[in-house]
Amino acid sequence: MSENIAKWLSEHRYPLEMRVAEIARKHTHFDVRQGWHYIDQESGNSREIDIVCTASEPRGIAEINFVIECKATKKPWIIFASEDAASSYHRLSSFGLFSKAAHSAVAEHLFPVDLESPCDYEEAKSIPWFWKEGLVGYAITQAFEGNRDVPYIASLSSVKASILLLDHSLWQSAEYRPYSISFPIIVTTSPLFECTLKDDGNPALREISHGHLLFKQHINEFFATCISVVTEGYLEIFIKECQEVAYCMYEAMNDSLDQDWSDFLRKCEKMHLTNNFTRTPNSPLCSEVAAGKLLP
Repeated sequence: MSENIAKWLSEHRYPLEMRVAEIARKHTHFDVRQGWHYIDQESGNSREIDIVCTASEPRGIAEINFVIECKATKKPWIIFASEDAASSYHRLSSFGLFSKAAHSAVAEHLFPVDLESPCDYEEAKSIPWFWKEGLVGYAITQAFEGNRDVPYIASLSSVKASILLLDHSLWQSAEYRPYSISFPIIVTTSPLFECTLKDDGNPALREISHGHLLFKQHINEFFATCISVVTEGYLEIFIKECQEVAYCMYEAMNDSLDQDWSDFLRKCEKMHLTNNFTRTPNSPLCSEVAAGKLLP
């Protein structure tokens, strides 16, 4: 019986999901949650996202989520790519999903108005996946599969969950957490190929370990962002890059976070709330924060 169960498990995503979560726990400081359910804001149906890796900060006003959909598939995946797929999009839009406060803080830090030319954006260029040059995907499919578009379904699921996490948190009330960033990610066991067009008009295929897909679809106010598509063999390197991205984003937001926290404490002092409080969702202090009375 156990052998049959093990065989059945090997044909589904569960062992892959467990391996991805284990690698994230081993190589990062993230909080890792598996099997998270959320309500699809378009259909109203309950849906599951496989893994959410969260980089939080101790004051509770910022959160970065890496939203991972796992697909234990065997047939090849193909990313159709071009050099201009993301050329008309802002660097931040093609990097991840940002709340308004996070977008302003990161943009002001990485793209200061006093720089003389874009050539000076050295810090932005050093962040993994941020300064995308070369080929970026504009479509994805699974070969030999007919009408069942597994990569598209995975893309839609990871993006919808990423959008939701801009305004919701797995770990606390998000009403007083104005800074949030989400990165949609797909991990697959399939071989991954990049497809471009040769000068003679025929397709050119190249096997890759990971790629970036510009996902364009209107979902409420969302329009486009890039999804990282990663093979299992590249996962450990990629997870370490996720940790680096989180560090870079907090560094970029640091001045804004410190300023908002200082403003928050000053308002607390004026309202005589600084003594003997704890930061919990039901505390009087957090009730004031949730009502928008303290944080900007």
